[in-house]
Amino acid sequence: MRQSVITEIKSLYPQMNEAMQKIADYLIDTDEIEGVERASELAQRSGVSTASVSRFVKMMGYKEFRDFRLPIVLEKQGEEKRQAKSELNYNGETISGDAYSICKTIFSKSVRELEETWGILDFSLIQKVADLIHKARRIAVIGVGRSKITVEALFSRLYRIGYPIMKFSDSHEIVNITSILEEKDLLICVSNFGLSKSVVEGAKRAKKRGIKVVGISSIKESPLSKVSDYTLFSAYDYNAQDGNLFDPSSENLAQLVMVDCIYMLVARKNEKKNISYFKTFSNEIHAEHVK
Repeated sequence: MRQSVITEIKSLYPQMNEAMQKIADYLIDTDEIEGVERASELAQRSGVSTASVSRFVKMMGYKEFRDFRLPIVLEKQGEEKRQAKSELNYNGETISGDAYSICKTIFSKSVRELEETWGILDFSLIQKVADLIHKARRIAVIGVGRSKITVEALFSRLYRIGYPIMKFSDSHEIVNITSILEEKDLLICVSNFGLSKSVVEGAKRAKKRGIKVVGISSIKESPLSKVSDYTLFSAYDYNAQDGNLFDPSSENLAQLVMVDCIYMLVARKNEKKNISYFKTFSNEIHAEHVK
């Protein structure tokens, strides 16, 4: 079953040329796609050539425009009209009204990001990643900026049940660890847009040493996804870099849920031992609580 067409467009957006991005912008924002019957009409409305539409359709995995049109029309029929943007917005939605309205906007966007990530999640791949973690001699997790949230979550989950995991967010430390990883080690790289130089270069450095690399990102065909052996994708936050006053955390939320999935899959590998570690850790932490 194909994933959401709009989700796929968002995921491929950073890899599109200017003409294709114009088509993508129109398709994401419009509520009038039902009136577009031919590729030439979409070209006219997007301000591009018909040839650009043909290339766009093929990039999306369809042979003809008519094959592409039907699923996106059906998808658009179930969408609510997008709100107008303002200077203060969250993931493309205007932030206005009282506390209830603002919180509803943010919660609904986060729920949507989770639903879209669920729609693109590769279950056989996430199981493969859990297997690699379980068998690894050492696990190094790297990520900078907002991606550190996911790095910290993965580290804390696996560390507490005894897995030999390390985390690095400083560019110099990333150079160091990716230069000394050895056979049977595993490198996990986190980058929301797959563009962070220290992370991508770290992945390349590790690959040269024969290390398996797992990426966690939102962008297909990004530099990180191209160098990684395996990449787990969260839904792409299309509006995250569109002049927002606040970087939405909905993308990180989806990655945190993926981390929990990995954690549970890994914990099942040696359930009795891992539960024993967790109980010991929990009891010791409880003893540290103020009474």
